[in-house]
Amino acid sequence: MVKPQLKKIIFAAIMKKTLVIALTLVLALGIFSCRKKGEVPAEMRLDTEVFKDTTQIEFVDPVRFVFDTINQGDKVEHDFRIKNTGKNNMVIARAFGSCGCTVPEYPKDPIKPGETATIHVTFNSAGKPAGPIEKNVTIVCNTSKRNEMLYLNGFIVIKN
Repeated sequence: MVKPQLKKIIFAAIMKKTLVIALTLVLALGIFSCRKKGEVPAEMRLDTEVFKDTTQIEFVDPVRFVFDTINQGDKVEHDFRIKNTGKNNMVIARAFGSCGCTVPEYPKDPIKPGETATIHVTFNSAGKPAGPIEKNVTIVCNTSKRNEMLYLNGFIVIKN
């Protein structure tokens, strides 16, 4: 005969497993019901297209831009020039900063072999603490590395 305390332990273990299974099913249902069957999200389609033919990138300018000391609240803008030195079109799927204060603008059209393009980056120092700062921009493109990096470095002082 099973003791009442052991029955409680077994019942609790069964209920815990049942709850985990039920929550997993609800989560899976929620995820898969949000898109149509066979539909691939747009960002994944873009990445698939981008990554099928790789090319070579050359940074015309250094990948690290060092700005002087700025006052808190100032904006720094810099243009990074890149060149497609490969045989296929270079496509930038997306570019994003390490935080909302660093915003890249990049070409949406393919960069043909031999062409040069500009990635314009704006850094807004509003609300940033005094001291050294390093921000980066990730460029997702069809190079062999897939993710290329750009950097902004400088020093922020508080206005008096």
